[in-house]
Amino acid sequence: MPHPRFHGWIVAGVAGIVLLTRLGATPLWDDDEPKNAACSVAMLDSNDWVVPTFDGRLRIEKPPLVNWLHIAGMTVCGRTETGVRIGSVVLTIGTCLLTWRLGVILFSPAVGLLGGIVMATCIWTTVGGRASTPDAPLVFFTTLTLFCFARESARVGSGRDDVRLSLWGAIAIGATCGAAVLAKGPIGFVIPAAACVAFTVVRGWSTPRPSLREMLAGLRPLTVTATMLAVALPWYAWVTIRTDGEWLRGFFLVHNVGRFAAPMEGHSGSLAYYPIVIGIGLFPWSLVLVAMLVNTVATLRHTDHPQRVPMQLLACWAGAWVGILSLAGTKLPGYVWPAYPALALATACFLDAWQRGAIGWLAWSRRPQWAAAIIMQIGFAVVLASGAAIAIALSLVARRWAPGAEWMGMVGLVPMLGAAFGWRATLAGRPRETLAAIAASGGLLCLLLAAVVAPQIGQAATPQSLFLQARASTASLEAVASFRRTPPSIVFYAGVPLQTLETPDDVTRHLTTAPDARLIVSSHLFDELANAIPASHGVVAETRTVSARHLLLIGPLSPHRLAARTSLRACRLDGRHQFRVVR
Repeated sequence: MPHPRFHGWIVAGVAGIVLLTRLGATPLWDDDEPKNAACSVAMLDSNDWVVPTFDGRLRIEKPPLVNWLHIAGMTVCGRTETGVRIGSVVLTIGTCLLTWRLGVILFSPAVGLLGGIVMATCIWTTVGGRASTPDAPLVFFTTLTLFCFARESARVGSGRDDVRLSLWGAIAIGATCGAAVLAKGPIGFVIPAAACVAFTVVRGWSTPRPSLREMLAGLRPLTVTATMLAVALPWYAWVTIRTDGEWLRGFFLVHNVGRFAAPMEGHSGSLAYYPIVIGIGLFPWSLVLVAMLVNTVATLRHTDHPQRVPMQLLACWAGAWVGILSLAGTKLPGYVWPAYPALALATACFLDAWQRGAIGWLAWSRRPQWAAAIIMQIGFAVVLASGAAIAIALSLVARRWAPGAEWMGMVGLVPMLGAAFGWRATLAGRPRETLAAIAASGGLLCLLLAAVVAPQIGQAATPQSLFLQARASTASLEAVASFRRTPPSIVFYAGVPLQTLETPDDVTRHLTTAPDARLIVSSHLFDELANAIPASHGVVAETRTVSARHLLLIGPLSPHRLAARTSLRACRLDGRHQFRVVR
């Protein structure tokens, strides 16, 4: 194993390669990425860093921290995909480094290195870390909160069982929570606070004075809360004044209370939703997910286990995020990403114990080493099957959205080869080679998905390509309009708000005003315009996006195209909004 002085560089290097390679090659994915980016551009152009707007309208969905990061990124890298994503990448690399340092503080250098690599090479870190959304800032600042709390409570279990924060420790925790609240709202304070309180109560049960008041007093709740408010409240107060309370009402009542109380935008799920999501998001390290959970429970039950106290902290942290958000009506995979650093370290603890042959809960077996090897073999069988599933899924995805790129299914060979090498190393009794095979295959899989697969699909299945065709055929952006709703990607790539038409009569006037007028419309709204589009116009381009939105570009037809169709409805192939361009 490399010398501990190099561990941080290794984690940062692995995370940097996975996250930075071809960062700007993929167009912004609808809807969240371009909405955030377009809002940031509007802030930059208006020099107003307080009130978020999208396409000329107030945007109430998110606080502004992600937009401020975008502005910084665009200042350095320009108004490009790289410019709006670089802030997320830098913070995600920081999260991987915090995970490494947490492992060192709570466990050992070996666990820290493994935990940092697990965090850097799992699927969801690649997805969220390269996205221009508030998730990366939220995960960084909540992990920083966990790091500050862990440093303060590192003495717990070694001569004292109660948690007592120092003044500066409480201020640091409050400040990081305040930044998290600026990233995504109250969730950045409520869930970390719940996790810290849960850990304090668990530890307090072993003290001779289990008064809840005495236990909570050690957390300095007033200092933490006051610091959090000092960081977050100025902007919330300012935007409330500037918008006469409209932003605050919409954000808290709709996008916090409303999302928790009921599913929104079709994003719902059962109590099994997040366990399944974590199994996918932690891939390929989820090959030991069940064993990791068993190992965690066994450690927590062993009163004299040296890792019991830090494992309690990880369990409280991950349990708070997964447990509370499982009760919410609206569920999305990225919501539980803040739990991944704790899950990565718990995974690292199991793998470290496995490679040292020190899995205590396998003592029931006459041959513990064989039992441990069987656990890994089962995991590799799951990875092998998953690799085959990835190969099939990517081929089908390419056939639908990027015909001719079915070769992308070969990416599924990476985890399959990793499983084969890991299997062989395990049978040969070389655990370090086994872990190296998992790390290498996981990192390479994430890299190929982000740097090869995503750009290939994105170029063909995002609204950007349709907008570029519209822009190339008009003299001015004023000639391009949309019907009812402008796709967020087009708002960002246009750089200015496009004209939005609300009625069929508006469409008729727009298309007959200028010879180069173009209209972007979603296919499900097509029927409303059947009689509004002039006879000389038709579908001149189309794109089918990954978000299942089929977009059409309406414009004047050339004479030979015009002769090839009898009416606008000749473009329809069937009743499922399938269209073809008349040529």
